[in-house]
Amino acid sequence: MRRSVGLMTALSVTLGGMFAIIMLYSALVFTDMPGLSGLRDAYIETAMTTGSHQWLAEWFFPKSLIDRIMSKQNVNQDVVSDPGKVDVAPGHDNAPGDDDPPPEDGADNSRDRLGNLILVDDREQDIRIVEIKGTGADGMSYSGRLLFVSDPARVVVRFSSLKGTRGDFIADFLEDHNGIAAINGNGFADVDGVGNGGQILGWSIADGASWGVKLTGKASAGFTKNNILVVGQIADPAEFEIRDMVQWGPALIADGKKLVSGSGGWGIHPRTAVGQTADGTVVLVTVDGRQPDHSIGITVGDLADILLGYGVVNAALCDGGSSSVMAYGGEIIGIPSTPRKTTGRYLPNAIIVLRK
Repeated sequence: MRRSVGLMTALSVTLGGMFAIIMLYSALVFTDMPGLSGLRDAYIETAMTTGSHQWLAEWFFPKSLIDRIMSKQNVNQDVVSDPGKVDVAPGHDNAPGDDDPPPEDGADNSRDRLGNLILVDDREQDIRIVEIKGTGADGMSYSGRLLFVSDPARVVVRFSSLKGTRGDFIADFLEDHNGIAAINGNGFADVDGVGNGGQILGWSIADGASWGVKLTGKASAGFTKNNILVVGQIADPAEFEIRDMVQWGPALIADGKKLVSGSGGWGIHPRTAVGQTADGTVVLVTVDGRQPDHSIGITVGDLADILLGYGVVNAALCDGGSSSVMAYGGEIIGIPSTPRKTTGRYLPNAIIVLRK
């Protein structure tokens, strides 16, 4: 009798637990509560915008819900920035930060006018790198870097040395092209997360030479022969006399207008981006992610807000995730989410700041 009672009790507890799980799952799938639904949507967006981990959403949520959430994704289909709204003065090479107000007595000289820590202030090479750290609107922590270079003529795109066969590490791009700093550019074929960077995704231009095929719904970011960054749906690079270009997207800012908000259908990830201010200064960005003890990642909306705070008028994303990486002076700045912490992944191309 006691054994029967014990079995009935265990069965009741088990059924009760299963019922609670079913109710919780149903609430998570069908809820419209802003906080809970926001976390659910961000989780699904993040999984669905990875290269090979969509199963993290597809195994647990119905296709109809995933399709509804991903239908909100902003791909900037009709946006192309106006190059006439950026004024690049010939020979402009004032060091980034020259317009910062002088520090007050006793102030910390290692912070810029927005209070962000200055990691590098290389006046000889006209490079400033500042750290951005905080908590996004989604409550997730992020840590990243903004690199400023005032002469856009020094910012170029270059292909890997084994184009079509294998990519190069970010430090290789610096060595091969006399670069002082660089970030990753296009995405690449990455079956099962072990791609070697040999097969580029999207199209790219390096010193007038083209590689790849235009991807629908992916924004481009290209520098004209006049060193103006054009972002958005560039149908014909020749129309803008594009010399160097990457494609991934979405565009974050065009003509000073923010194009994305919140996660925008793009989840929370490590990010790489390129932007330009109205006076021609180029801003290169990487934000680390997927490391709870360091940085979760950032939404497109939060990244756009940070760039707007620095006067960026045009900006677009490059490839993100485990490919996001920045190098300066031959060393990686930050902590990439790839297991290759000291080298980053093999990359098909890179955006490079040439040495003076």
